[in-house]
Amino acid sequence: MITLTVFENQGERFGETLTRMLRGVDVRVTRARAKADVAVVSPGYTGTQSAECSVLLAPDGAGARPIAARSVITYGMSPRATLTLSSIGERSCVLAVQREIVTARGDVVEEQELEVPALGGTYTTLAVAGGRILLGLLPRSVTYISSNTRL
Repeated sequence: MITLTVFENQGERFGETLTRMLRGVDVRVTRARAKADVAVVSPGYTGTQSAECSVLLAPDGAGARPIAARSVITYGMSPRATLTLSSIGERSCVLAVQREIVTARGDVVEEQELEVPALGGTYTTLAVAGGRILLGLLPRSVTYISSNTRL
């Protein structure tokens, strides 16, 4: 079983959204646990709790956090973020994985674009999709086919 901890401000419902998207998966979700396999920092987290994890998923440009991790994955709309959105729709978005990622189970996720459900906010969509990827739950790949090509 993989342990996933969520860092969020009091009153945020980010952890609840993430938990709902992980139903049926062999993962235990906790809040601000001192040690976990995966730690996910909510988009608006302002706390300073320290922790230790294998993989940290945090908003791009959030500044230093007192969370020790072997690997840090960032999400945001910056071109420097590991995970960003290349297309945003009402019901789904296209997530761009801009650098190779190693999941909590040691699987490698290469650069690619993946279709993910839109969850109300850009950063929430990115964080939940990133959390799912780090747990080994890949959404389907996006394939672009030119429909106006003649042979």
